[in-house]
Amino acid sequence: MEIRRVKVPTALVWATPTSATKTDQDYLNDGDLAAWLGKLTDQDRERLADQNVLVTEALFNDRVILDRIEGQWAHVFVTRQANRQERRGYPGWIPVSQLTANDDELDYPTTTVRLVQPQTALLDAQGQPQLTLPLGTILTTTGQDAEQIKVLTPLGPGAIAASAAKLSVNGANDGDRLLALGRQFLETPYLWGGITPQGFDCSGFIYALHRALDYAIPRDAQDQFANGYPVAPEELAIGDLIFFATDHGRGQIHHVALYAGKGQMLHSPKPGYAVELIPMTTAKYAAEYAGARRFWQ
Repeated sequence: MEIRRVKVPTALVWATPTSATKTDQDYLNDGDLAAWLGKLTDQDRERLADQNVLVTEALFNDRVILDRIEGQWAHVFVTRQANRQERRGYPGWIPVSQLTANDDELDYPTTTVRLVQPQTALLDAQGQPQLTLPLGTILTTTGQDAEQIKVLTPLGPGAIAASAAKLSVNGANDGDRLLALGRQFLETPYLWGGITPQGFDCSGFIYALHRALDYAIPRDAQDQFANGYPVAPEELAIGDLIFFATDHGRGQIHHVALYAGKGQMLHSPKPGYAVELIPMTTAKYAAEYAGARRFWQ
């Protein structure tokens, strides 16, 4: 089993190599997600969802199992993203250029650090800014002081600010903290397949919040619904996940949101919209409520 690591801040994971168009070519060459997003039209964003162009994203330093290489593309399994159809991880395609050539393990015990700020600057060995890493990135640590955490990355030794690993939201429990963290991303645009503050889909938003708080949950809404602790409507608490399904809530799960208390929900709705806080009784969702799950206890 050959392991690689992601060496760009955010790697788009494609359904097929042929899903990428000319619009996507610059991103495939340089991995600059922000520039790619800046070029997307509303029609492009609709296409990503309607044609299931992207399946998810993988973050810097995430491990992937290499299945095979076809030309400039690698078919991989993203190991940190559970998927009901594949025990090895979430399957998809990533450009070979965005992956390391191998996965060198250290010869001594290590610890990891999880980035909990929306963005964190990665400094190289000389202290110069190298990359900007998103929420949820997990790095191997080699030392720490009050100001910086030394890390080992796919690009070599580096450092991040110690504050990058300190949660800046409070709460009585992790349910409250999930909501407080999520509120920071109000008005973040919807992006099919997205799991970062540069764009979330509905389940990617939920996955990212839990990942930041060190809860390993499945990537997709259907899998999230199939796991976790079932919660009755009268027992709903802030931070619980609420699900919506076709056929008046009895069919296929198609949406997930975070319960925000007082009958409100925080969610990333669909292309053309952004993360928002709305009543659960909003007409589009009220008749499709399917149930709730809890991961934070």
